Amino acid sequence: MSVDQAQHPSARETVRPPALSLALAREGPAVVVEVGGAVDLSTVDPLVALVNRLLSGQPPPVLVLDLSRVSFFCAAGVNALLTVRRRAGSAGCALVLRRPSRITVTVLDIVGLTDEFTTE
Repeated sequence: MSVDQAQHPSARETVRPPALSLALAREGPAVVVEVGGAVDLSTVDPLVALVNRLLSGQPPPVLVLDLSRVSFFCAAGVNALLTVRRRAGSAGCALVLRRPSRITVTVLDIVGLTDEFTTE
């Protein structure tokens, strides 16, 4: 008979996904939001709040979300993209997803929304 010994919970290494990072850039008339890290329930609020601020007043004609550095994407991220798309449409602003990461594309494909967004 063998006995497996489990590590004490405090001895386990905790791996946390990188926090969300947001950076702004201008490309001609477009505003680019570079999104990096995990897009999940704990990080979507700052993303949506930033988009709301960008679209208040005089919104840019094009809003680009660069999702190339997104390392985690879940249902909360899907809801955030749908919220951003709805807000951009109401403001008369075109929304473009730039180089969505593999995980982002996979999740959007699973929920049947791949073709619902303009991508580059």
